[in-house]
Amino acid sequence: LRRVAFVQSCWHRDIVDQARRAFDERIAGRAPGQFDLDHFEVPGALELPLQVKLLAKSGRYVAVVAAGLIVDGGIYRHEFVAATVLDALMRIQLE
Repeated sequence: LRRVAFVQSCWHRDIVDQARRAFDERIAGRAPGQFDLDHFEVPGALELPLQVKLLAKSGRYVAVVAAGLIVDGGIYRHEFVAATVLDALMRIQLE
């Protein structure tokens, strides 16, 4: 079996859990029995890139998927958080 890692933030878990369940169902429906899924959690979206990088560098996974929810209205501006996370994930992908 090929291994896939799914990393999710815990902030707004009820919504992010829906994304994880949908991903799991989609993989199971499109490629039954072909992938072994491992799930990981981080506190918030800003922690996603580091966990993704560590998992990608481990060489254990054919893919690493990340899901988080960034909401306008917190301490940080949502544009800053979203741009920071996306920029970091893109750099990891290019590495």
